[in-house]
Amino acid sequence: MAVYGNPTSFCLRGDAKRSLLICIVPKDDHADVNTSLRRVLIFNAVFIPILALCLGVTAYFIQLEFRQLAVQQVLENAHLMMETAKASRVYTTEQIEPLLTREEARIAQGVKDLHDVLNTQLPQALQQAVSGLANPKERQTLQVLSEQIVQNVKQQPRTVPETQFAAQSIPFYAATEAFNYFRKRYPDYSYKEAALNPTNPRDRTVEWEADVVNIFNRTPSKTDLVGYRETPEGPSLYYSAPIRVDSQSCLSCHASAEDAPREVTKIYGKDNGFGWKLNEIIGAQIVSVPTRLVNESADTAVTRVLCWLAAGYALVFIVVNLGVYFLARRS
Repeated sequence: MAVYGNPTSFCLRGDAKRSLLICIVPKDDHADVNTSLRRVLIFNAVFIPILALCLGVTAYFIQLEFRQLAVQQVLENAHLMMETAKASRVYTTEQIEPLLTREEARIAQGVKDLHDVLNTQLPQALQQAVSGLANPKERQTLQVLSEQIVQNVKQQPRTVPETQFAAQSIPFYAATEAFNYFRKRYPDYSYKEAALNPTNPRDRTVEWEADVVNIFNRTPSKTDLVGYRETPEGPSLYYSAPIRVDSQSCLSCHASAEDAPREVTKIYGKDNGFGWKLNEIIGAQIVSVPTRLVNESADTAVTRVLCWLAAGYALVFIVVNLGVYFLARRS
């Protein structure tokens, strides 16, 4: 009989007819576990870099996509704001301005009628009353009184206050002021109706705004323009659309200084805001928003998605490692 192995295990091997040999085979569970773990470590040496690379690439493209979506969202908001301002201009042109014009005409007609009553109708009525008296003494007395009444009426001051100019009736002014109320909810957005030759100096284009207007003039078919510019606070995203003279009502104030309302030229002078032509592009609507607002919105969404993605990758890592470990044990 031969015995071989370690002290804790032995093997007997034999033959029923010729020899008997008993063999005891060693079994070391610790060695199997160590072997399996080594295989798992070797697998992770390859698997972890691949997993990290996949997570990094996924995070990169997710960030690009979310920033693009954030830009689209900002541009949609800017477009909505611009359409709201445009609607405010149309409302002012089609409803407010005619209403003020009718009121001015009504007041002017009332003043004219009053002057006609005092200057013509009242003296005529008094003269008819004098002529209708049969008694000469009474007629003479009434004649003297009527002359005194007419004289007193003529001596009373009849100065009518000048028509006050309402800036609220100007579409540019109305749109800008309406947007200022809108900015109370969206303070990071700014809006300007920038013109190359405005009546109000507040609306005059600066250098980069003039470049935008000139682009629209060179390409009249262009309906909007998106771009970036540097500001003291950092990069800014802007969305713009052309302002076109599409109504004769605009030319009533801006065709020439001689034909413009006296109230307008009295306030703004006769040097600016005139010479406009129908269908001419005279400016641009521009909505600006800091780029940091876009990036902050995108990064917030990316952070939430990456947290869930990292949790999913961790779960995959654990499941795969358990699978590799048990496969190594079985093999």
